[in-house]
Amino acid sequence: MTMLSAVGFITIIVMVALMLSGKISLPPILIILPILAALVTGFSISDITGFLSNGLSSVLNTAALFTFSVIFFNMLGDVGMFDLIVSKILKVMGNHVYLILLMTCLVATISHLDGSGATTMLITIPTMLPLFKKMNLKPTLLLLYVGLTSGVVNMLPWASAVMRLCSATGLDVYETYSAVMPVQIVALILVYLSCFPMGMWLAKRGYGMTDEEFQVLKSGALKEPVVQVKKGVLIFDMIFTVALIVLMLVGILNANLSFMIALAIGAIVNFPNPKDQVAQIKKHGSNALYMVMIIFSIGILVGIMNGTGIMEAMTNTLIGIMPESMGSHLPFILCLISVPLSMCVGSDTVYMVIAPILGEMTVAFGGSMLQAGAALMIGSCLSANLALIGPTPYLALGLAGVEMGDHLKANFLPTWIFGIVMAVIAVLFGVFPF
Repeated sequence: MTMLSAVGFITIIVMVALMLSGKISLPPILIILPILAALVTGFSISDITGFLSNGLSSVLNTAALFTFSVIFFNMLGDVGMFDLIVSKILKVMGNHVYLILLMTCLVATISHLDGSGATTMLITIPTMLPLFKKMNLKPTLLLLYVGLTSGVVNMLPWASAVMRLCSATGLDVYETYSAVMPVQIVALILVYLSCFPMGMWLAKRGYGMTDEEFQVLKSGALKEPVVQVKKGVLIFDMIFTVALIVLMLVGILNANLSFMIALAIGAIVNFPNPKDQVAQIKKHGSNALYMVMIIFSIGILVGIMNGTGIMEAMTNTLIGIMPESMGSHLPFILCLISVPLSMCVGSDTVYMVIAPILGEMTVAFGGSMLQAGAALMIGSCLSANLALIGPTPYLALGLAGVEMGDHLKANFLPTWIFGIVMAVIAVLFGVFPF
């Protein structure tokens, strides 16, 4: 093991341990550890400054997206739009936890049809979080189902996962998708079906509401919720938000531009007084600031890990420790470990760095590049919402009000177990051999 890879593994291990401990906030972890790693491996302050510049530039769009979208959705919450939606749903909904989970899966499936993780989080979490709170369900459960659903849908041929994988390995997009499509269909069905036993299991353990609590809540929902703006303005907000989402899903507007426009128009329509507009921005800007700091901190981590070559060295070390006797089982093994691997190094590294190398290694052992690519993609798509390196998970965490340590404690194991199930499904459909 080279010094670069040793330092890289130690950095990742310490990072995860500190996150899970909850004793240090995320920005110091993401900033100090990679800088120390770069210094230990012999890079100068001048080198590190260059790495930081490249890393920060890679997350600027996400930081802008988060800032404008969070303020926009919080503003709509203040005027009562989400309360009105929740009250309408409660009028027709029974007291069943599984219905909330099913609705989460449905919203996440539809919103991820454009292949954008950020769009999925921005649509699904603000829509479903109020209902989860009403039903006394933990927001980590919302993140689990959003992550599983969007992860499975992310295997669509126009999604970024397939595009990045194929661009790095030379695979054909639709040939790759044809191989994993049966796995995707079965996995999506399983996610939906899991809502029923999960809902009943949660209900037996005191989650959700008693029938008495639900009747009280439903009686309250029959009353018109407090709305801070005129009815016409509220109708405009709803139509405008739906139109915005549609324009994003069909690709006419990108997410950044969409929410910049949304905040500008929404602030003027809902708060005609300029002082009220400024007050709203100040009120919710503080909520966005911490997550923006985290996103920039991620940029520092990514810039240093890639610029120093630590990430590539870690990949080569993993390849080097693979026993030759396991070569024929390599695609299945890759699929089994792709969830924790992608969580630690990020999906970009898996697709752009690890996949080509391990693909060639698979070919050398008698397999194919397609088998290796499909194996890595299945787990990496599934764990995209758990990745320590990448901005979208932190966008989801900010919207749900959850810390990364709590997210990992609650959702890593069930996500990995589902990834193992998908690996078995892939073997059964002949995507790669056992």
